[in-house]
Amino acid sequence: MNAKKYVLAALGVFVAYSVLGYLIHEVLLAADYAPLLGTVVRAEEEFIPRLPFLYLGNLVFVLAFCLVYVKGYEPGKGWIGQGLRFGLILAALLAPVAITGYVVYPVPGLLALKWVVLGTVQILVSALVAAGIYRAEA
Repeated sequence: MNAKKYVLAALGVFVAYSVLGYLIHEVLLAADYAPLLGTVVRAEEEFIPRLPFLYLGNLVFVLAFCLVYVKGYEPGKGWIGQGLRFGLILAALLAPVAITGYVVYPVPGLLALKWVVLGTVQILVSALVAAGIYRAEA
């Protein structure tokens, strides 16, 4: 394992994953969350003080995400294919979390579907960032 590339990949993925999370949940899904504010979803005044925990969770996720990627990395194979393969595998593992959320929490089915689709995009982009940074030198 190339430790320097791992750290760089983790930093890149942390930024990409966090920015995409913001765009997905605070911009694209804002209207979906509006009717749930204060009941299922925390109101902003409760959410903001807890934001550091969100980023801590993102960091732990990204460190594990990149570690799994680098352990499965295959030198000599294309980085785009490896990134997409890894992203699809991780998305398949994470989609049930959104489905479980739909079962457990009183959220609309369309919101859960959006979680799956947009979460898959977030994971695929993050995987491509990891693969692009970790790839072998040309």
